[in-house]
Amino acid sequence: MEKKYIGLGVASGVVAGLASFAYARLQISPLIDQAIGYEEGRAHAESALTGDHGHAHEVFTRALQENVGAGVGTLVFGAVMGALFAVAFSVLLAVLRRHGMAVDPRTAAVLLAVAAFVSTTVIPSLTYPPNPPGVGLEDTIGDRTTAYLAIVVSSVALATAAVAAGLRSAPRLGGWQSGIAATAGYLVAVATVMALMPSFHEVPGPMTGPAGDVAFTGFPAEVLSEFRIDSLVTQAILWFVIAAGFAVMLPRIARPRSARPFVGAAHGRR
Repeated sequence: MEKKYIGLGVASGVVAGLASFAYARLQISPLIDQAIGYEEGRAHAESALTGDHGHAHEVFTRALQENVGAGVGTLVFGAVMGALFAVAFSVLLAVLRRHGMAVDPRTAAVLLAVAAFVSTTVIPSLTYPPNPPGVGLEDTIGDRTTAYLAIVVSSVALATAAVAAGLRSAPRLGGWQSGIAATAGYLVAVATVMALMPSFHEVPGPMTGPAGDVAFTGFPAEVLSEFRIDSLVTQAILWFVIAAGFAVMLPRIARPRSARPFVGAAHGRR
């Protein structure tokens, strides 16, 4: 059954990757083009001020990057996320049933996708919002990448611990009460981690000339905000399609057994 779950997860992930790539191609690619145009314009303005006319030649064309490169990368990412989602779903379902809790597998899949979206995307994006080209310094790429991975790992680990704590306290507090308490504990813990993480404020401001006049404007705030919002929407589409596809394709054998109700429990017996 676990292998069948993984197959469903990969299939859902591929479809989700295609859907999220389509949205990103329509909404995010034009913003990236604007960001690249800003970056090039700022580089020319800086060259005019400093006299340094160095130019880096791109290995792959922009068309190849935004179509073939981004498309293949998104599909592979979707497939991997779908497979990991299936593994997490199998573990979650087994743990819930071990605790004697009758769970609608489709409801469990949807709730798991919501938890995955929040812990792997929303929380890290609140801490370190995604940036388009032209935002960020080359010298801090390593530090920013390490910090981002740290908040993702921390968020997922805390979410897993919250689920485990909720399951342990469910027999004593009840399903909904334990779920609310576990969620509150997760939010407090992850907020503490977010507060302790280093901050990076590297959005380019206006470039001034020797006389103090503005030689080049700062990074467009509208492009930055739209890029961050659309990036979040792209990930939301990915997880929504994974959850929807996985729930729709779940085999009939995965339907809940008769046991103590917890989440989406079946009512009554035939």
